[in-house]
Amino acid sequence: MGKIWVEVCLISARGLKRTSSFLKLQWFAVGWIDPENKYCTKIDASGNANPVWKTKFSTIVDPSDDETKFRDLALHVEVYSREPIFLRQSLLGSATVVLKEFFDKYDAKSDVPKPVEEVGSFQIRKRNSNKPLGFVDVSIRVSEEREEAGSSSIGMNIVELQAHKIFHSLVFCFARV
Repeated sequence: MGKIWVEVCLISARGLKRTSSFLKLQWFAVGWIDPENKYCTKIDASGNANPVWKTKFSTIVDPSDDETKFRDLALHVEVYSREPIFLRQSLLGSATVVLKEFFDKYDAKSDVPKPVEEVGSFQIRKRNSNKPLGFVDVSIRVSEEREEAGSSSIGMNIVELQAHKIFHSLVFCFARV
């Protein structure tokens, strides 16, 4: 198996628990497969418990680098709330999506690999807790490495992705101040 293109869309969250009854909380999420490359969604300022982000990012993974590491790859999503006045943010919880299932489905079609795409809802939990705090909706697509940067079905080419990543890194840094 050659290099694999993994496309992720952090679509939305549902049923998030509000920690403040006075303020309309703002919500954002941070997602990553490689902790060196994290992606931040835009901030949903609607104040309701069902924020919508539709943030997309892509990465290439190489199964030949380290088979054990490859099989343990996962998508990590952390959901944060932010107060609109003081801009204090706090981690609501996180969700982890093990990618092995997606890679296995992609590899099962080994003669002529066809893309595997699924949309799912994953429970958001605090670390070391079984109490669900809502759901995050994610789309994951696994396909062969792209030859053309603009051929992504999710609709972002590499230049857009880099600009998107830089912009949202700045937003995330601003939100942390």
